[in-house]
Amino acid sequence: MPERDKFMSEQKISFMQQRDEWTTATVINPLHEAVMDGDSADCEATREQIKKRSAKKCLKLSERLGGQTASQAAKIGRNLVS
Repeated sequence: MPERDKFMSEQKISFMQQRDEWTTATVINPLHEAVMDGDSADCEATREQIKKRSAKKCLKLSERLGGQTASQAAKIGRNLVS
């Protein structure tokens, strides 16, 4: 049983690492680059790209949770984000 708990814990860490990597690559790095190296048009274009990518990621999560009841989906969603 302890091995199972360890495996579950590793899965959660893995998800959190994936989330952090996605956030850095999709949000933080593009914004930083646009602010540091670009002008206001670059910042606006980057903002729009980030909004689209974020919406796409949320849609994938919604589809993944689609088979769940609303309360189950909300609980899972809270666990994935927190």
